[in-house]
Amino acid sequence: MSVIQILPPLEVIILNSLSLDRCCHRKYSAGKTVAVLALFTCALAVFFQWLSSYIPVEGDGKLALAGFLYIIPLKALYKEEFPLLFAVMCACWVYTMGMFALALQIAAAWFGGNRVWFLFFINALLLLTLYPFHSQVIPKFVFIIENIRYFKKEWYKYLAASNCLNFLLLVVLSNAFAAGGGSPFKVLAFLMLLASIALSYFILYRIVLDSIRLNELEHVANHDPLTGLGNRAGLWKRLQVLLETDQEFTVLFMDLDHFKQINDRYGHLTGDRYLQHFAKISSRILADCGELYRFGGDEFIAVCLGTVSADTMDRLKKCREWEDGAPCPFNQVTTGLLLCRPPHPSLDQVLQKVDEIMYQNKYAKEY
Repeated sequence: MSVIQILPPLEVIILNSLSLDRCCHRKYSAGKTVAVLALFTCALAVFFQWLSSYIPVEGDGKLALAGFLYIIPLKALYKEEFPLLFAVMCACWVYTMGMFALALQIAAAWFGGNRVWFLFFINALLLLTLYPFHSQVIPKFVFIIENIRYFKKEWYKYLAASNCLNFLLLVVLSNAFAAGGGSPFKVLAFLMLLASIALSYFILYRIVLDSIRLNELEHVANHDPLTGLGNRAGLWKRLQVLLETDQEFTVLFMDLDHFKQINDRYGHLTGDRYLQHFAKISSRILADCGELYRFGGDEFIAVCLGTVSADTMDRLKKCREWEDGAPCPFNQVTTGLLLCRPPHPSLDQVLQKVDEIMYQNKYAKEY
Protein backbone atom coordinates (compact mmCIF):
# COMPACT_ATOMS: atom_id res chain seq x y z
CA MET A 1 0.00 0.00 0.00
CA SER A 2 1.23 3.52 -0.84
CA VAL A 3 1.63 6.46 1.54
CA ILE A 4 -1.42 8.12 -0.04
CA GLN A 5 -3.52 5.09 0.91
CA ILE A 6 -2.09 4.69 4.42
CA LEU A 7 -1.91 8.33 5.58
CA PRO A 8 -5.67 9.26 5.65
CA PRO A 9 -6.86 6.28 7.76
CA LEU A 10 -3.85 6.70 10.07
CA GLU A 11 -4.67 10.37 10.60
CA VAL A 12 -8.30 9.45 11.26
CA ILE A 13 -7.30 6.87 13.89
CA ILE A 14 -4.93 9.29 15.65
CA LEU A 15 -7.48 12.13 15.71
CA ASN A 16 -10.24 9.83 16.93
CA SER A 17 -8.00 8.54 19.72
CA LEU A 18 -7.11 12.09 20.83
CA SER A 19 -10.74 13.23 20.76
CA LEU A 20 -11.99 10.21 22.68
CA ASP A 21 -9.23 10.64 25.27
CA ARG A 22 -10.53 14.15 25.98
CA CYS A 23 -14.03 12.83 26.65
CA CYS A 24 -13.27 9.73 28.73
CA HIS A 25 -11.24 8.71 31.77
CA ARG A 26 -8.23 6.44 31.27
CA LYS A 27 -7.62 3.41 33.48
CA TYR A 28 -3.89 3.44 32.76
CA SER A 29 -1.17 5.93 31.85
CA ALA A 30 -1.14 7.73 28.51
CA GLY A 31 1.89 5.67 27.42
CA LYS A 32 0.17 2.33 28.03
CA THR A 33 -3.03 3.54 26.37
CA VAL A 34 -1.15 4.70 23.23
CA ALA A 35 0.86 1.46 23.11
CA VAL A 36 -2.25 -0.75 23.25
CA LEU A 37 -4.06 1.26 20.57
CA ALA A 38 -0.96 1.26 18.35
CA LEU A 39 -0.61 -2.52 18.65
CA PHE A 40 -4.30 -3.00 17.89
CA THR A 41 -4.02 -0.73 14.84
CA CYS A 42 -1.01 -2.66 13.56
CA ALA A 43 -2.88 -5.95 14.04
CA LEU A 44 -5.85 -4.59 12.06
CA ALA A 45 -3.53 -3.35 9.28
CA VAL A 46 -1.87 -6.76 8.98
CA PHE A 47 -5.27 -8.48 8.95
CA PHE A 48 -6.69 -6.27 6.18
CA GLN A 49 -3.48 -6.53 4.18
CA TRP A 50 -3.85 -10.32 4.29
CA LEU A 51 -7.58 -10.03 3.52
CA SER A 52 -6.93 -7.84 0.47
CA SER A 53 -5.08 -10.73 -1.21
CA TYR A 54 -8.33 -12.71 -1.22
CA ILE A 55 -11.04 -10.03 -1.28
CA PRO A 56 -10.61 -6.68 -3.06
CA VAL A 57 -10.65 -3.89 -0.47
CA GLU A 58 -11.42 -0.45 -1.94
CA GLY A 59 -10.90 2.82 -0.15
CA ASP A 60 -14.51 3.95 -0.60
CA GLY A 61 -15.52 4.04 3.04
CA LYS A 62 -16.35 0.38 3.69
CA LEU A 63 -13.20 -0.04 5.74
CA ALA A 64 -14.50 2.67 8.06
CA LEU A 65 -16.81 0.03 9.54
CA ALA A 66 -13.69 -1.53 11.03
CA GLY A 67 -13.73 1.47 13.39
CA PHE A 68 -16.37 -0.35 15.43
CA LEU A 69 -13.71 -2.93 16.33
CA TYR A 70 -11.89 -0.29 18.38
CA ILE A 71 -14.53 -0.69 21.09
CA ILE A 72 -12.63 -3.85 22.12
CA PRO A 73 -9.41 -2.14 23.31
CA LEU A 74 -11.26 1.02 24.36
CA LYS A 75 -13.46 -0.93 26.78
CA ALA A 76 -10.31 -2.29 28.43
CA LEU A 77 -8.53 1.09 28.49
CA TYR A 78 -11.27 3.48 29.71
CA LYS A 79 -13.53 3.56 32.76
CA GLU A 80 -16.82 4.53 31.09
CA GLU A 81 -19.70 2.06 30.77
CA PHE A 82 -20.09 0.36 27.39
CA PRO A 83 -23.07 2.41 26.03
CA LEU A 84 -21.42 5.70 26.96
CA LEU A 85 -18.02 4.68 25.61
CA PHE A 86 -19.62 3.47 22.39
CA ALA A 87 -21.49 6.78 22.04
CA VAL A 88 -18.29 8.79 22.42
CA MET A 89 -16.40 6.54 20.00
CA CYS A 90 -19.13 6.87 17.35
CA ALA A 91 -19.23 10.67 17.79
CA CYS A 92 -15.48 10.88 17.12
CA TRP A 93 -15.80 8.61 14.09
CA VAL A 94 -18.70 10.70 12.78
CA TYR A 95 -16.43 13.76 12.71
CA THR A 96 -13.48 12.12 10.97
CA MET A 97 -15.66 10.03 8.64
CA GLY A 98 -17.52 13.22 7.71
CA MET A 99 -14.29 14.98 6.79
CA PHE A 100 -13.08 11.88 4.93
CA ALA A 101 -16.30 11.58 2.89
CA LEU A 102 -16.46 15.31 2.17
CA ALA A 103 -12.85 15.37 0.92
CA LEU A 104 -13.58 12.34 -1.23
CA GLN A 105 -16.57 14.05 -2.83
CA ILE A 106 -14.72 17.34 -3.41
CA ALA A 107 -11.84 15.49 -5.10
CA ALA A 108 -14.31 13.47 -7.20
CA ALA A 109 -16.44 16.49 -8.17
CA TRP A 110 -13.67 18.81 -9.37
CA PHE A 111 -10.50 16.74 -9.75
CA GLY A 112 -11.70 13.41 -11.11
CA GLY A 113 -11.09 11.58 -7.84
CA ASN A 114 -7.34 12.18 -7.97
CA ARG A 115 -5.74 10.63 -4.85
CA VAL A 116 -3.25 13.45 -4.37
CA TRP A 117 -6.03 16.03 -4.36
CA PHE A 118 -8.07 13.84 -2.00
CA LEU A 119 -5.10 13.74 0.40
CA PHE A 120 -4.76 17.51 0.12
CA PHE A 121 -8.43 18.17 0.83
CA ILE A 122 -8.75 15.78 3.76
CA ASN A 123 -5.73 17.37 5.45
CA ALA A 124 -7.04 20.84 4.68
CA LEU A 125 -10.48 20.01 6.12
CA LEU A 126 -8.98 18.45 9.24
CA LEU A 127 -6.71 21.45 9.78
CA LEU A 128 -9.61 23.88 9.33
CA THR A 129 -12.07 22.01 11.55
CA LEU A 130 -9.90 20.36 14.20
CA TYR A 131 -9.59 23.43 16.44
CA PRO A 132 -13.34 24.30 16.33
CA PHE A 133 -14.16 20.62 16.90
CA HIS A 134 -11.92 20.39 19.97
CA SER A 135 -12.72 23.86 21.35
CA GLN A 136 -16.48 23.97 20.70
CA VAL A 137 -17.90 20.51 19.98
CA ILE A 138 -15.82 18.33 22.33
CA PRO A 139 -16.46 20.50 25.46
CA LYS A 140 -20.20 20.42 24.79
CA PHE A 141 -20.11 16.68 24.24
CA VAL A 142 -18.13 16.26 27.48
CA PHE A 143 -20.75 18.38 29.25
CA ILE A 144 -23.50 16.12 27.89
CA ILE A 145 -21.62 13.02 29.04
CA GLU A 146 -20.93 14.37 32.53
CA ASN A 147 -24.50 15.51 33.13
CA ILE A 148 -26.64 13.01 31.25
CA ARG A 149 -26.29 10.64 34.22
CA TYR A 150 -28.72 12.87 36.15
CA PHE A 151 -31.43 11.80 33.71
CA LYS A 152 -32.62 8.31 32.85
CA LYS A 153 -29.80 5.82 32.36
CA GLU A 154 -31.37 4.79 29.05
CA TRP A 155 -30.19 8.13 27.63
CA TYR A 156 -26.71 6.58 27.30
CA LYS A 157 -28.19 3.94 24.98
CA TYR A 158 -30.13 6.52 22.95
CA LEU A 159 -26.99 8.63 22.57
CA ALA A 160 -24.98 5.58 21.46
CA ALA A 161 -27.68 4.52 18.97
CA SER A 162 -27.96 8.04 17.52
CA ASN A 163 -24.20 8.40 17.01
CA CYS A 164 -23.96 4.91 15.54
CA LEU A 165 -26.73 5.67 13.04
CA ASN A 166 -25.05 8.94 12.05
CA PHE A 167 -21.80 7.10 11.40
CA LEU A 168 -23.49 4.34 9.39
CA LEU A 169 -25.39 6.95 7.36
CA LEU A 170 -22.12 8.64 6.41
CA VAL A 171 -20.59 5.29 5.39
CA VAL A 172 -23.64 4.28 3.31
CA LEU A 173 -23.86 7.65 1.54
CA SER A 174 -20.12 7.69 0.90
CA ASN A 175 -20.36 4.30 -0.83
CA ALA A 176 -23.55 5.22 -2.70
CA PHE A 177 -22.15 8.53 -3.96
CA ALA A 178 -18.82 6.95 -4.94
CA ALA A 179 -20.58 4.68 -7.44
CA GLY A 180 -21.85 7.54 -9.64
CA GLY A 181 -18.84 9.84 -9.60
CA GLY A 182 -18.61 13.22 -7.95
CA SER A 183 -20.73 16.33 -8.36
CA PRO A 184 -21.27 19.68 -6.57
CA PHE A 185 -24.72 18.44 -5.56
CA LYS A 186 -23.18 15.51 -3.63
CA VAL A 187 -20.73 17.85 -1.90
CA LEU A 188 -23.64 20.07 -0.86
CA ALA A 189 -25.58 17.03 0.35
CA PHE A 190 -22.68 15.99 2.59
CA LEU A 191 -22.31 19.52 3.93
CA MET A 192 -26.00 19.64 4.83
CA LEU A 193 -25.80 16.21 6.48
CA LEU A 194 -22.80 17.19 8.57
CA ALA A 195 -24.49 20.47 9.52
CA SER A 196 -27.64 18.62 10.62
CA ILE A 197 -25.57 16.22 12.75
CA ALA A 198 -23.74 19.14 14.38
CA LEU A 199 -27.07 20.86 15.00
CA SER A 200 -28.49 17.72 16.64
CA TYR A 201 -25.53 17.68 19.08
CA PHE A 202 -26.06 21.36 19.86
CA ILE A 203 -29.79 20.79 20.47
CA LEU A 204 -29.01 17.89 22.82
CA TYR A 205 -26.50 20.09 24.63
CA ARG A 206 -29.12 22.82 25.08
CA ILE A 207 -31.71 20.29 26.30
CA VAL A 208 -29.33 18.94 28.94
CA LEU A 209 -28.16 22.46 29.95
CA ASP A 210 -31.70 23.87 30.22
CA SER A 211 -32.90 20.79 32.11
CA ILE A 212 -30.12 21.25 34.66
CA ARG A 213 -31.00 24.92 35.05
CA LEU A 214 -34.66 24.07 35.55
CA ASN A 215 -33.71 21.49 38.19
CA GLU A 216 -31.54 24.09 39.92
CA LEU A 217 -34.38 26.63 39.88
CA GLU A 218 -36.77 24.03 41.24
CA HIS A 219 -34.29 23.19 43.99
CA VAL A 220 -33.91 26.87 44.90
CA ALA A 221 -37.68 27.33 44.93
CA ASN A 222 -38.22 24.40 47.29
CA HIS A 223 -35.22 24.65 49.63
CA ASP A 224 -34.07 26.99 52.36
CA PRO A 225 -30.78 28.72 51.37
CA LEU A 226 -29.41 28.86 54.94
CA THR A 227 -29.89 25.26 56.10
CA GLY A 228 -30.32 23.45 52.79
CA LEU A 229 -33.54 21.89 54.10
CA GLY A 230 -36.82 21.93 52.24
CA ASN A 231 -38.76 25.15 52.74
CA ARG A 232 -42.49 25.82 53.10
CA ALA A 233 -43.12 25.23 49.41
CA GLY A 234 -41.43 21.83 49.61
CA LEU A 235 -43.33 21.00 52.80
CA TRP A 236 -46.65 21.90 51.17
CA LYS A 237 -45.95 19.63 48.21
CA ARG A 238 -44.95 16.71 50.43
CA LEU A 239 -47.96 16.99 52.72
CA GLN A 240 -50.34 17.43 49.80
CA VAL A 241 -49.15 14.15 48.29
CA LEU A 242 -49.61 12.31 51.60
CA LEU A 243 -53.10 13.75 52.08
CA GLU A 244 -54.22 12.95 48.54
CA THR A 245 -52.95 9.36 48.74
CA ASP A 246 -54.56 8.74 52.19
CA GLN A 247 -51.32 7.66 53.84
CA GLU A 248 -50.71 7.50 57.57
CA PHE A 249 -47.97 9.89 58.63
CA THR A 250 -46.65 11.93 61.53
CA VAL A 251 -46.03 15.68 61.58
CA LEU A 252 -43.44 16.85 64.10
CA PHE A 253 -43.31 20.58 64.82
CA MET A 254 -40.09 21.84 66.51
CA ASP A 255 -39.51 25.31 67.90
CA LEU A 256 -36.08 26.26 69.24
CA ASP A 257 -36.29 27.61 72.79
CA HIS A 258 -35.03 31.14 73.52
CA PHE A 259 -33.50 31.56 70.10
CA LYS A 260 -33.68 35.35 70.39
CA GLN A 261 -31.26 35.14 73.30
CA ILE A 262 -28.75 33.40 71.04
CA ASN A 263 -28.89 36.26 68.53
CA ASP A 264 -28.72 38.91 71.26
CA ARG A 265 -25.82 37.32 73.14
CA TYR A 266 -23.67 35.83 70.36
CA GLY A 267 -24.75 37.77 67.27
CA HIS A 268 -26.83 36.87 64.22
CA LEU A 269 -24.01 35.07 62.41
CA THR A 270 -23.71 32.68 65.35
CA GLY A 271 -27.50 32.43 65.30
CA ASP A 272 -27.33 31.31 61.68
CA ARG A 273 -24.74 28.67 62.53
CA TYR A 274 -26.95 27.59 65.44
CA LEU A 275 -29.83 26.97 63.00
CA GLN A 276 -27.53 25.15 60.58
CA HIS A 277 -26.13 22.96 63.34
CA PHE A 278 -29.59 22.02 64.61
CA ALA A 279 -30.76 21.28 61.06
CA LYS A 280 -27.74 19.03 60.47
CA ILE A 281 -28.21 17.03 63.67
CA SER A 282 -31.98 16.74 63.34
CA SER A 283 -31.73 15.63 59.71
CA ARG A 284 -29.29 12.91 60.75
CA ILE A 285 -31.59 11.73 63.57
CA LEU A 286 -34.63 11.67 61.27
CA ALA A 287 -32.82 10.24 58.23
CA ASP A 288 -34.33 6.77 58.59
CA CYS A 289 -37.92 7.83 59.17
CA GLY A 290 -38.69 11.15 57.53
CA GLU A 291 -37.74 14.52 56.05
CA LEU A 292 -37.03 17.79 57.82
CA TYR A 293 -38.16 21.21 56.60
CA ARG A 294 -37.47 24.72 57.82
CA PHE A 295 -40.88 26.24 58.41
CA GLY A 296 -39.53 29.71 59.12
CA GLY A 297 -37.27 31.51 61.60
CA ASP A 298 -36.40 29.04 64.36
CA GLU A 299 -39.25 26.63 63.53
CA PHE A 300 -38.80 23.26 61.85
CA ILE A 301 -41.26 20.62 60.72
CA ALA A 302 -40.52 16.94 60.13
CA VAL A 303 -42.81 14.69 58.09
CA CYS A 304 -42.45 10.97 58.79
CA LEU A 305 -44.30 8.00 57.37
CA GLY A 306 -46.02 6.04 60.13
CA THR A 307 -45.10 6.87 63.72
CA VAL A 308 -41.99 8.36 65.34
CA SER A 309 -40.29 6.22 67.97
CA ALA A 310 -39.82 7.38 71.55
CA ASP A 311 -36.04 7.03 71.14
CA THR A 312 -36.06 9.38 68.14
CA MET A 313 -38.11 11.93 70.05
CA ASP A 314 -35.73 11.72 73.01
CA ARG A 315 -32.68 12.24 70.77
CA LEU A 316 -34.32 15.29 69.16
CA LYS A 317 -35.32 16.90 72.47
CA LYS A 318 -31.99 16.36 74.24
CA CYS A 319 -29.85 16.74 71.12
CA ARG A 320 -26.95 14.84 72.69
CA GLU A 321 -24.84 15.22 69.53
CA TRP A 322 -24.93 19.02 69.90
CA GLU A 323 -21.40 19.57 71.24
CA ASP A 324 -19.74 18.24 68.08
CA GLY A 325 -18.95 21.50 66.25
CA ALA A 326 -21.59 23.57 68.09
CA PRO A 327 -21.32 27.38 67.76
CA CYS A 328 -22.64 27.89 71.33
CA PRO A 329 -24.55 25.96 74.05
CA PHE A 330 -27.89 24.36 73.16
CA ASN A 331 -31.02 26.10 74.52
CA GLN A 332 -33.29 23.09 74.05
CA VAL A 333 -36.25 22.64 71.69
CA THR A 334 -40.00 22.25 72.14
CA THR A 335 -41.84 19.71 70.02
CA GLY A 336 -45.40 19.01 68.97
CA LEU A 337 -46.35 15.60 67.58
CA LEU A 338 -49.42 14.80 65.49
CA LEU A 339 -50.25 11.38 64.04
CA CYS A 340 -52.41 11.77 60.93
CA ARG A 341 -54.65 8.91 59.82
CA PRO A 342 -57.15 8.96 56.94
CA PRO A 343 -59.64 10.40 56.38
CA HIS A 344 -57.47 13.49 56.58
CA PRO A 345 -58.56 17.06 57.30
CA SER A 346 -57.25 19.89 55.14
CA LEU A 347 -53.58 20.81 55.00
CA ASP A 348 -54.16 24.03 56.94
CA GLN A 349 -56.00 22.12 59.68
CA VAL A 350 -53.14 19.64 60.04
CA LEU A 351 -50.55 22.39 60.43
CA GLN A 352 -52.76 24.43 62.77
CA LYS A 353 -53.37 21.41 65.01
CA VAL A 354 -49.68 20.43 65.32
CA ASP A 355 -48.80 24.10 65.93
CA GLU A 356 -51.29 24.20 68.81
CA ILE A 357 -49.83 21.02 70.30
CA MET A 358 -46.32 22.46 70.17
CA TYR A 359 -47.36 25.70 71.89
CA GLN A 360 -49.23 23.76 74.57
CA ASN A 361 -46.02 21.85 75.29
CA LYS A 362 -43.97 25.06 75.32
CA TYR A 363 -46.44 26.70 77.72
CA ALA A 364 -46.35 23.64 80.00
CA LYS A 365 -42.54 23.66 79.97
CA GLU A 366 -42.30 27.35 80.93
CA TYR A 367 -45.03 27.37 83.54
